[in-house]
Order: sequence, then C-alpha cells, then structure tokens
Amino acid sequence: MISALCINLGKGKTELHEPERSSKIDEFVQNVASEYKPDIVFSQDAYATKNLEKITRNLSNNIEGSSFVLKKNVINENTKDHVGIFLNEKIYLIIDIENECRKVLENKRLANADFFNEDKRAVLVLAKTIIGGQKFLLSSFHAKKNKMIDLQREKHIIEFFSYLEGVAERVKPDHILVGSDTNHRMKLFERRTKTK
Repeated sequence: MISALCINLGKGKTELHEPERSSKIDEFVQNVASEYKPDIVFSQDAYATKNLEKITRNLSNNIEGSSFVLKKNVINENTKDHVGIFLNEKIYLIIDIENECRKVLENKRLANADFFNEDKRAVLVLAKTIIGGQKFLLSSFHAKKNKMIDLQREKHIIEFFSYLEGVAERVKPDHILVGSDTNHRMKLFERRTKTK
C-alpha cells in the first residue's frame, strides 16, 4: 500500500507572501510526514527552489529511514511555477522514461502540431517499488488558468490525459497515480466529456 499527498503551494486567495506561506507549509509537511508518512508527494504552483528543498528535507527528516528526492518541471522561471513529485528513494527505484515521453509527444504532434504545447505543465515519473517490483506511473499536473475560457482549459486537460495514456501504453505500469491542480470545475468537465 502506498501513501500519497498532493499540495498546491501557490498563494491562492490568501494575502500571505511566500516567506510566511513557506513557514506554514513547512509546519504542515512536518506534521503530515510524522503522522501519515507519505511515500509520494505531488506539488504544483509557484514556489522558490530553496523552499522546495526544505520540503525535501522536512519529508526525509520526519519519516524515519526515508530519503526523498524531487523530480520537477519548471513552468515559468520568473515565477518559479512548477510541477513536482517528491519520492522516497528507500521505497522506489526511479526509471528514466524521458525518451518514451518525448516519443509520445512527437507522435501526437504529427497529427496536431499544437498538441499539449505547454508540456512543462506535467512531470511524469515511472517508479518501481524496491520490494515487490510494482510499477507506478506518477504525474503531477498543473492546468493552465489565466486568460482561458473553460472549453480551452478542457482541451488542455484532455490533451494531458491523452499524453498520460500514451506514455502508459509505452511503459506498461501496474498503476497510475496523478496529483493535480486542474484550475477547473471538474463536474462540468465530466458531464461534457462523458462520452469521449
């Protein structure tokens, strides 16, 4: 059994700037790590690299016998908007799937040159349990938000799922787990895309 957590690290509707938010997030991560001992943590949104490194340390220091690493894509260098997956290397072996991801995007873009054109909005990792050999395809996804109508965002979300499905067909995981910030009303999305 795995234990996972998904954290949106952005400002949201709070008035807290990142230094204040960071101390509250550190406290939250320490408490969750001590109590629930997650093996995987998904993260999204704008957050400084030094603060992401603190999360890695807080996870490793508060879960006995763990050693966490962060796999991430930076969406915007200026804002440090990112998608990330923190993994406990004492439980998972990380398998490089960069070529498979690139091939899926290349194939999809043959039919549609603009397919998932902001591919940094998702990070995909194949992790294999050291004990038992179960393979997990993991993804952290942060959908576009600003200056988009719902139907455009839905297209973006559908393209992410198509990309994820394409990679899964290539790497043959036993399980798929996604942590996301879709920036979307998903009940409407589900009704509109039920037959797709």
